[in-house]
Amino acid sequence: MSQTQTLILAIGAFQGLLLFTLLVSDKRVNYASKLLGLQCLLIATSFVLPLIVAAGESQFAWLIGLLVFLPACYGALTYLYCRTAITGSALKPSDMLHLLPLALCYLLNYDLLFSAEKALNFVTMAETTLLKHNLTKAVFYGQALVYATLLISMVSRYQAKAKQTLASYNPDIFRWLWSLTTFMVTIWGLKVLFYFISPAPMLNIMADCLLVIMIYAIAIMQWRNPGLFHIQQLATQLTTSHTTQKAQPDTTKHKPSADGLLDHDTRSDIFRMVQNQVRQQALYRDSQLTLVALAQQVGVSVHHLSETLNQFGGQNFNQFINEYRVAEVCAQLDHNSDRKLLDLALDAGFASKSSFNAIFKRHTGQSPSQYRSQSPDTADSAKF
Repeated sequence: MSQTQTLILAIGAFQGLLLFTLLVSDKRVNYASKLLGLQCLLIATSFVLPLIVAAGESQFAWLIGLLVFLPACYGALTYLYCRTAITGSALKPSDMLHLLPLALCYLLNYDLLFSAEKALNFVTMAETTLLKHNLTKAVFYGQALVYATLLISMVSRYQAKAKQTLASYNPDIFRWLWSLTTFMVTIWGLKVLFYFISPAPMLNIMADCLLVIMIYAIAIMQWRNPGLFHIQQLATQLTTSHTTQKAQPDTTKHKPSADGLLDHDTRSDIFRMVQNQVRQQALYRDSQLTLVALAQQVGVSVHHLSETLNQFGGQNFNQFINEYRVAEVCAQLDHNSDRKLLDLALDAGFASKSSFNAIFKRHTGQSPSQYRSQSPDTADSAKF
């Protein structure tokens, strides 16, 4: 083992143990943070494994059988962390099934748990044709492919749901999540390339470096910001939209059309009613407004409201509400308001500066500052 790899492993092990302690002991962190802390601990112990193997038949050799298969649960832990961080929901008893790949690896190689010599031979031996070892390899790397697919599917589904149902949808959160997904796929891709195609040590070193950067960077950010990745109210929307649709009485009369449940006239009536309610009561100023809440306010089913906005209005819920918010800010700026842009944004219902800037530019083609500067009287107005 090279000195570079030894240094990376030692740093990774120390940082993992430190972050585990911070995330688990800090009372202000949330459930997802503690789950991430557990993952940091397991990764730290995995980084110790090559150091134990390099030491040969030492007093720590008995740990090899326990540590060698731990990466078989990294995919599951990353997936579960992202799910709990996004929704804020705790793990369920059924989530124990995600430990199945790790359990299979131990069951196929149970003898390694009781013999340090066998465990050392297992990690240092050349390629083997034993069936149980080939099955172990298939489970070990197969779970990475499965959880990469599950993670991509989950993030895509939550992103689509957030766009459709949350007026406070923040695209920055999903940029982070897609970055995390890309890291995970790249790391396991390098591992597979190293073990199956090109046994170049640099590939394994690169994979270990990326793993340290990915997990530990996110752990530090999670410790500083316990709400990292959390999308407020998304968990509620995922579980209640279907039941609300079934429970809420439908007061509309309609004939099904080819592209939905409602005919054109019914959609038009619902759309005008929604526009009036949102405008007259300034519902858009509620930064936590959701599709379900708006449907209840207007008195139509969630499905019919969503269909009307998409099929008749040509917008999803998020776009529909943000149009009113942008219009209010523009009206304030057109009247030469000297208030800070951030204050105008928050009053109009935007939840953050970043989302306000991105949405405002998408709707107007200009940044808020550029829009304000068009008026000579407001060129010197207060800025953020």
